[in-house]
Amino acid sequence: MTLPDWPGYLRFRPQFAAALDPAFYPIEYLDTLILSGRARLWVGAQAAIVAEIRDYPGGARAVHGLVAAGSIEEIGGHLIPGAEAWGKANGCSMAIVESRAGWVRALKADGYEPHQVAVRKEL
Repeated sequence: MTLPDWPGYLRFRPQFAAALDPAFYPIEYLDTLILSGRARLWVGAQAAIVAEIRDYPGGARAVHGLVAAGSIEEIGGHLIPGAEAWGKANGCSMAIVESRAGWVRALKADGYEPHQVAVRKEL
């Protein structure tokens, strides 16, 4: 297991917490994923991302982007390609980002296309 860059994670932790919906992903859950090695962290000078590998019942294996913070240029130009390479090296055949609609536009030039849309309503 690769040890996480915990000081790097802590630099971006407040931004990660702000990006996550605590009803689904409290920041403490992300802390646990990172420390346990169930999720991988990439930290750059001005951005950081967290991803995990998901195995699906039909046999697909995907690198799944959990959260990102910081410079969109560094995220798209450096960190996501690193996560994609890590996923491919670990048997993933695709990469998935489930997030806000702005990522559709931001990642289009890198070959990402919309796959599903989630809509939600508070009850």
